[in-house]
Amino acid sequence: MSGKRGDDFDVRLLDGRRERLSYRVRTEEVGERLDRFLAGRLSWRSRSSVRQLLDDGLVSLEGRSARASRRMLAGDVVTIQLPRSVRDEALALRRRPEIELRRLFEDDLLIAIDKPPDMAVHPSGQLLHYTVITELHRSYRDFTDERRDIVPKLVHRLDLETSGVLLVAKTRQALVHVQAQFEKRTVGKEYQVLVHGAMEQDEGLIDLPIGPAINSELRNSRAIRHDDGQPSRTRWKVIRRWGDYTQCHIQLLTGRHHQIRVHMAAIGHSVVGDKIYGRDEALFLRYRHRSLTDEDRALLELPRQALHSHALEFDHPERGRMRIASPWPADLAQFCDRLEHAEGGASAPAAAAPKVSDGGASSRSFVQQEDLGS
Repeated sequence: MSGKRGDDFDVRLLDGRRERLSYRVRTEEVGERLDRFLAGRLSWRSRSSVRQLLDDGLVSLEGRSARASRRMLAGDVVTIQLPRSVRDEALALRRRPEIELRRLFEDDLLIAIDKPPDMAVHPSGQLLHYTVITELHRSYRDFTDERRDIVPKLVHRLDLETSGVLLVAKTRQALVHVQAQFEKRTVGKEYQVLVHGAMEQDEGLIDLPIGPAINSELRNSRAIRHDDGQPSRTRWKVIRRWGDYTQCHIQLLTGRHHQIRVHMAAIGHSVVGDKIYGRDEALFLRYRHRSLTDEDRALLELPRQALHSHALEFDHPERGRMRIASPWPADLAQFCDRLEHAEGGASAPAAAAPKVSDGGASSRSFVQQEDLGS
């Protein structure tokens, strides 16, 4: 969960169709190969894309092209021309007027964003412009005055399609303080999710190990692995039911990759709109190749996975224990409204979904709307 990846990110690179940037070699970089130097400075790009820049002659040293194996010397100035991908440029132009990062909380140390769905948290691959970090850099960076320059750093991450509470640090000290809590699992993590099927029980605990999927064409996909999977525990509680759908409150007791989606699918209740762990794995391959059919979209029912980061509870560096929450988002609420009208009302368990922790007298909530079914 290191914030190192974004430290060298420069939002000015994203202005214009082709960006030009020059880097002077630092003392600690002397002796590095050029390709490794570039990978460090262009940390939001993949190694293969950095290699492509070299192969395409878009990298020069003192005005002359250079090989990947060339070793950095003191005083070297490396110039890079960065082409903007057609896909990302079209996305940036189409979505730019709609970008709004609602603040759930902000002080001099931390920002809590209500992340919208279909927004990457950090520039990577072909998604460079429409991201949480690029938008925050545009708001907080001041390249003319180091005293006023704030470099926002992600404390943790959410998937592209997942909405909800996302923490960003304004200082290195705040970043280290909160990330240490994620690593020690002292952060309370609550989600809300809409799944297929009517869950028979009102609540339960899923205790199944998760590891890399073996028989899958999808890179980085996960599965239940009793042989060498990592211990994974998810507590769930029903909020509402509509016929063949259930909205649940989720408490993560561990933090494995895709944990909620893998666990819910494992008990027969896959997340609505999930392209990887849903009803047909081949959907994701067609999605990646932009070849989804009308039948695929009907099967998915939603354009994104119905997963929402509802709340985080943690120790603020100065304010003590606090809980920051985000209500059920509008797109998922509209879908549930349609279910409500179709079914003639929803049923719900007698007890309300729990908070991760009451936090004691010092626990603070920064969202007025706390109804888990809102």
